[in-house]
Amino acid sequence: MTETIEELEHRRKRRIYDDFMTAWDEQRKIQIDVEKRYNKGIFTLAAGSFGISFAFINQIVSLDNANHSILLVMAWLLMGITLIINIIDGFITYFIQDKLLDNIEANIERGYEGRSYKDLGNYGVLSAWIVKCLSLATFSAGVLLLLYFVYCNINI
Repeated sequence: MTETIEELEHRRKRRIYDDFMTAWDEQRKIQIDVEKRYNKGIFTLAAGSFGISFAFINQIVSLDNANHSILLVMAWLLMGITLIINIIDGFITYFIQDKLLDNIEANIERGYEGRSYKDLGNYGVLSAWIVKCLSLATFSAGVLLLLYFVYCNINI
């Protein structure tokens, strides 16, 4: 028994629907996982750097006797900026994934238009990449300043 054109079209649309739903589920899982892992990692590292530097000042070198204390202040400032950037990054990542999910849902509602979910585009990928690079740069600069401050004061 051969299928009618309507049955073939229905099966084609069903496959596309299944692809869109699979993509939606995968993107939602990615959204949740990325937010948790990345932000947790950077927050932990930046906050740990604050803690280590405070311990260094309290236990090893007093701030009054420290050489180049401006380096420590700049390192703290960069760590604080890193934390703020990561909060912003969380919002951007959520927004990007939310737009992608909205686009998947809109294509499902429009009858799929014969498009694959892979054709939906990448919303804000460049802006998210820039923010992540900026976060890495401020964190790295903060760590380098902190290490240089420690190096300048370890010989006291």
